[in-house]
Amino acid sequence: MKRSAAAAGALAAMMATTPSLADDAPGLAFRGTATAPGSDRIIYHEFHEVSGACTNGWWQPDEQQVRYVRPNNDKAFATKALTYPNSPQTPDVDFRQPSFGERLVISRKGDTVAIDWSIEGEEGGTWTLSPDPDLVVDAGFDHFIRDHWGPLTAGEPDSFRFLAPTRGKAYDYVAEPSPEAIEGPYHTLRIRPEGLIMRMAVAPIRLGYGDDGLLTHYQGLGNIRRNQDENYRVSIRYQATARPGCALLPRS
Repeated sequence: MKRSAAAAGALAAMMATTPSLADDAPGLAFRGTATAPGSDRIIYHEFHEVSGACTNGWWQPDEQQVRYVRPNNDKAFATKALTYPNSPQTPDVDFRQPSFGERLVISRKGDTVAIDWSIEGEEGGTWTLSPDPDLVVDAGFDHFIRDHWGPLTAGEPDSFRFLAPTRGKAYDYVAEPSPEAIEGPYHTLRIRPEGLIMRMAVAPIRLGYGDDGLLTHYQGLGNIRRNQDENYRVSIRYQATARPGCALLPRS
């Protein structure tokens, strides 16, 4: 249903961008192409623009703009704006999907995380919860993986709390090496719920990474709606068009 699809789809925080950053601004530029699983049929493209700064030789994000575009169409049908005032793992989020009358806003306000979700034809809701050190929000999963790169690529799982915003709750998740590799990436990881009930309801997300920590593949439920009741399941491949002048991975 709608809330389950949107909650799982929040994992699909894409790292894809257009190369319009200023020449002297360190940033990432990626393009993502989403296809139907097992098919070459393109569903949509993602273009993200991520600005940031190199701090002690390690790149940290500041702001991210995301545009979702259908094939052969330059007009965005959905957008997402993220800012990282607190931690790369817990960005503030403003996601809009006008064709479904949907808007999701997640923001850190003092010692609380505030969530405001509305969608045409459904009640929506507002919630607040207390953040904890293991909380991960939206695209923060990508930064969580890089922050725990050493243990994960050495075969050790790592747990976190992932925010399901349309439920107003955070659930126990684990990031770990995937038993099924994706052809091409240097590393294949997956993210899955730890609780038995959630594991039965939400399929794992498989992720491909280059040895430099760049996300190259995403396979699973996305955050774009197929219809009023369900989100697309997608296979997304990313291609970098610009890179910051420092490392994405923290020094060991």
